[in-house]
Amino acid sequence: MARPRILIIGGGKVAEHLLTLFNIHEEAEEVIVVDKDSRRRSIFEKIGDVLVLEGDATDIGIYNEINMKDITVILALTNSDEVNLMVLAIAKSFNIPIRIGRFTDSKIAELVSSLGLGIPIVQPVVVANIIAQIISSISNGKVIGNVGEDKMLMVSISEADPVAESSIGNIDLGEDGKIILLFDGLKLKIPEPSDILKPGNILFILARNEEVIRKIKG
Repeated sequence: MARPRILIIGGGKVAEHLLTLFNIHEEAEEVIVVDKDSRRRSIFEKIGDVLVLEGDATDIGIYNEINMKDITVILALTNSDEVNLMVLAIAKSFNIPIRIGRFTDSKIAELVSSLGLGIPIVQPVVVANIIAQIISSISNGKVIGNVGEDKMLMVSISEADPVAESSIGNIDLGEDGKIILLFDGLKLKIPEPSDILKPGNILFILARNEEVIRKIKG
């Protein structure tokens, strides 16, 4: 499968963090960032092989400078819901297949979905859901789904847990379960045996039953 050509509209902190986490050279054929703040050019150019264009997302002329037909992913990440909606509408007119926008107003996000403009990410809702999931999984863990006959468990690590400050490699779940993902508050990753569990970390465990949580919580 060909690597995507990514266009990011709005070069703020979200775009900066995304490109820091994202391995540009391995994951993308090309990354273009459009931002009206010329001071951010050096920030993105230091991150990697990123083409930075100075311009306003509401200026239709900026899209004429880009070969939109070659773009496969567009990310609307400005601080304005209305501008991000407009960007996704423009992207749809160019038949860009993957369109993702950042929104704060859930009603505008619902409009984006209903019009088929793209995938809306509603920041307050996402943050609230993450916090709610963490709180509900601190005491006893939580079943978040099923994978075949196994359960997907979410377990938040607290200071009182016996595995806190232990390495992943020293946690023995036996044949009952396997830690498949670790969320450290910044990124979701496949855990390494040397990773140290810190309070606030979240484990995603594939297990036959919920009894495996006792091996984490004691």
